[in-house]
Amino acid sequence: MLKRLALGLAMALASIVPAKAESAIDTIVKRGVINVGVGLGTPPYGLVDSNMQPDGYDVSVARLIARDLGVKINLVDTTAANRIPNLTSGKLDIVIYSFSITAERAKTIAFTNTYYVDQQVYVGPADKPATKMEDLVGQKIGVTRASTNDIAATKKALDGTQIQRYDDDATTSQALFAGQVAGIVTSGALAKAVEQRDPNLKTQFVVSSAPMAIGLRRDDPEMLHWLNTEIFMLQTTGELQALQRKWMGAEVDLPRF
Repeated sequence: MLKRLALGLAMALASIVPAKAESAIDTIVKRGVINVGVGLGTPPYGLVDSNMQPDGYDVSVARLIARDLGVKINLVDTTAANRIPNLTSGKLDIVIYSFSITAERAKTIAFTNTYYVDQQVYVGPADKPATKMEDLVGQKIGVTRASTNDIAATKKALDGTQIQRYDDDATTSQALFAGQVAGIVTSGALAKAVEQRDPNLKTQFVVSSAPMAIGLRRDDPEMLHWLNTEIFMLQTTGELQALQRKWMGAEVDLPRF
């Protein structure tokens, strides 16, 4: 009698306790494809090579993740402003797009441990030197909309500085080349590409520093744990450092939280 009561109680509880939702990592493995948001107009993080194929630091990291998951990769070129909406809507599984960690963004999405640390710098004509934000008063400064560069420049700009926003890094850089802005605030890595394109343009000063991480949806600790493990293992094998040397020219120390 007691056994029947216990069995009945267990069955009743099972009927009212919701089944555990499938982790994103299980969904991806079953699907056989991981959808990764990248920015192909943000060299050296993301670019299109001479064979018209996606390449760059972020793209290379994404491919290693797909390799170690044992799945194919679908690289989705997106904009800085659409990174979070495309992630939370389910269009993307993860975002690897020079994605800086901020407390505000962490209200909406989750971040892994860092896979690179970069700086936000001001780039302008060498014959018009600037050493601080005060020197930009009265100037039009270009940034990529909703990027960390936008956040840093907007926070630190003084009254009288005009912030001109563009949809992606390629357009922001082109505005500088065309003389439509006095200078731009961009990542240190992208600043090197700008200088290579036009030797008359130089990095003038550092605006801020930013640790970068992989973005994913919240409330999925299993996916977060796997990605953090993957970043750790890529460091342990030296593959992450090799990509840093290839694309950034040097290795960087990666903080964890």
